[in-house]
Amino acid sequence: MKAKSAVMVCVTGQRDCDRLIRAGRRMADGSECALHVLCVLPAVLCTRPCGEELEYLRQTAKDAGAEMTVYFQDNAPVVAASFARRIGAKHIYTGMAEAPMNGFVEVLHKLLPKTPISMVGRDETIYTIWPEEARKPSQPAKLAAVLD
Repeated sequence: MKAKSAVMVCVTGQRDCDRLIRAGRRMADGSECALHVLCVLPAVLCTRPCGEELEYLRQTAKDAGAEMTVYFQDNAPVVAASFARRIGAKHIYTGMAEAPMNGFVEVLHKLLPKTPISMVGRDETIYTIWPEEARKPSQPAKLAAVLD
């Protein structure tokens, strides 16, 4: 069952991902879309306790009017792309990659080249990778800062 359109937020199971949910909520409100929160954790984490962080993010998602879906799977970009297609995601929010970079955003962008992906920094600055056809001629790079 595919929604009319949605904003998808990818969280990692860390408490400070709440900023991603807030940013996604603002976009969803502004575009009259549903909000979906997705957490894909490595399968090995099934055996480690991370319940407090996940419960905090689930409650944050619920407070923002969204459900949170959690998968324990090792190929996070593929799971995220599949989920995005299923819900009709028109925009995706993630955190900023830190060193060492895991390639999640790059792979997700390759799998969904027509879907904008916004990365929210710890200071809540948002950077967006726009699809080629959506960029203005004045935007030479794939990464352009978006001001709130």
